[in-house]
Amino acid sequence: MRFNELNVGLKLELKLYSADDNNDNAVFVSEFEWAENDRIIYIAAPIKKGTIYPVSINQRLELVFIKGENLYQFEGKVIGREVRHNISLLRVETTSEIQKIQRREFFRFDCSIPVGYRIAGKTKIDTAQRGFTKSYTRDLSGGGVCIRLKEKIETGELLDCELSLNDFNKVSFTGRVVRLTEYESKNEIYKYEIGVLFEAIEDRDRERIISYIFQEQRRLIKKG
Repeated sequence: MRFNELNVGLKLELKLYSADDNNDNAVFVSEFEWAENDRIIYIAAPIKKGTIYPVSINQRLELVFIKGENLYQFEGKVIGREVRHNISLLRVETTSEIQKIQRREFFRFDCSIPVGYRIAGKTKIDTAQRGFTKSYTRDLSGGGVCIRLKEKIETGELLDCELSLNDFNKVSFTGRVVRLTEYESKNEIYKYEIGVLFEAIEDRDRERIISYIFQEQRRLIKKG
């Protein structure tokens, strides 16, 4: 796959390399803008907590994206910074080819949005007969979601969920509970939080989640 084959607006996950060649913990969402040639590309500057995150010239990057049913990765180096049409951009010299990779952790975005959940039944009829319990997220990523709960759900349970990104944009998925946190405070409305890892989700829905995260980060920047 060549860089000029990537679509404008393709969502990217961007990870910074530290000076000692080890990856730090900073992971961001970005967006592919265009390819200048076979080696030089432009991407949107990363965003953190509603502001543009400062990236130095010569900073080494790892970039990951989803295309079809596969996950791809390449590396690059920042060689310039620009602002065009009020969008902050990074000019990147790619230092590796695009390679297919295995699934790994996704960027987590703190947000409180409506989510419905229910224990997955053994058959579709079992599941359809039970409605969704409504709650809210604590954070969201392309790989899973953290949900606040009033009831306790043990790790290992399989859930059917419906996530409301906005009034007209709902995403359905099946996920496995991989983490349970219980809070001691008696004043909390939600006594528990669970980490749910996506096990069955359409690729287009995962892309909608990543797009939502990116759009919300840009909205926070404009809001100031």
